[in-house]
Parts: sequence; C-alpha cells; structure tokens
Amino acid sequence: MAPLFIQAASANDAGADMGSVGAIAVDRMEQLRQELWRNVKAGGSLTTNVDGYFDDSDPDFLVRWRITDNASPTNTKTITVLAVARGNQTGPRRRVELTSARGR
Repeated sequence: MAPLFIQAASANDAGADMGSVGAIAVDRMEQLRQELWRNVKAGGSLTTNVDGYFDDSDPDFLVRWRITDNASPTNTKTITVLAVARGNQTGPRRRVELTSARGR
C-alpha cells in the first residue's frame, strides 16, 4: 500500500507543476500580446537567456520568449513563450511552450 501512496503523491506533484508552468506561460503570453505594437521587438531565444526576453525572478520557474517578424503575412509577428519548472523534481522537466501570431 505504501508504494501506491508514494506513486499517487508523486503524480499529484507532477500535475501541480504542470498547472503552474502552464499558468506562468499563459501569463507571459498575455503580457506580450497586450504590449503596444511598437514595443514588441523581434529577438529573444528559447534556449539561452537574452536581455529583455527572459524572466528568472521566480526561483521556481524560468520563462523565455522569442519574437519573430513575419515576412508573410506582413505586419505580423510570431510570439513563442517557453516556461520551465526549476528545482528538485523527479522525471522529465515540466515545461510548456506556447506560440501565437499577432497582427498590427
């Protein structure tokens, strides 16, 4: 019975991590989509921290984003946000990646 209890507790923790990571990613995406068009500059990276395109202020999460100016259709940008849970965890890292298009 004890191993089953431990497995259930671990699954609950993993589910909570995914929910938190998803909420952090959605929050950042919404912030970027609400910015004035002229303030949404192309740049960033999902693999390295680029000044102005990442947030590591929360010790539990790292958020990075990348903004791309699209050639077609014109006056559109692609915004991609990656949120990753940090800290002590078992199994694969909890991560959520969101992509959205934004037009002028």
